[in-house]
Amino acid sequence: MSDVLDQLADAVAARLADRRPPHVVGVGGPVAVGKSTIAEEVASAMVDRGRRVRIVATDCFLLTNETLADRGLTFLKGFPESFDLTALTRFVQAVKARERRVEIPVYSHSLYDVMPDEKVVIEGSDLVILEGVVALQAPVVRLLDAAIYVHADEDTVKEWYIERFVRLTERAKKDPASFYAQFGDLNETRVKELAAATWDSINGVNLRQNIAPSLRNAHFVVTKAKDHSFVRFAAQ
Repeated sequence: MSDVLDQLADAVAARLADRRPPHVVGVGGPVAVGKSTIAEEVASAMVDRGRRVRIVATDCFLLTNETLADRGLTFLKGFPESFDLTALTRFVQAVKARERRVEIPVYSHSLYDVMPDEKVVIEGSDLVILEGVVALQAPVVRLLDAAIYVHADEDTVKEWYIERFVRLTERAKKDPASFYAQFGDLNETRVKELAAATWDSINGVNLRQNIAPSLRNAHFVVTKAKDHSFVRFAAQ
């Protein structure tokens, strides 16, 4: 773990020490910025401190693609209105109310959709790390015990998003069920153009309108450089 992440883990542990468990820690930031990596690093550090940790992605609370289409929200996926924020809030409340067994939906990144007939059970944890683009947004942010925002320059995050889109498209050539398989016949240049257009019309807009403003709700901010290194930690 880097010095920056060591500082983050120590700061999160210190903040939680003054609060009654179970705890919920939010990790927010742009699409493709590395929220899941931060969540995993913090989870590992908390396990080393004797905590029973579970990571939950806010993507599990996205509306299904069918519902998004019915509501005219297909091209707003990732925006606050594309989530079942009531269900997300109830989940956090259930964790903090010490409910022993909580069921939540399953999201498939390969299929790019919620699996309506599948559930995962969250139980036995005294710390849940909630990671995703809406993790630090209303209404759930008011319920968090600690809030972490992962920051990088937008141009850099856009590059990472395009790289990830290309990588997922390449992998989908061996998985015809994948959402990205539909782009498998395109050459790499065309895939990059498609990813850039998606960023410009959806993810970048969401970042500026909804995600970046949630930085003000963070207790801790971790900044990443273009090479994915963690270069700065700040408490606010």
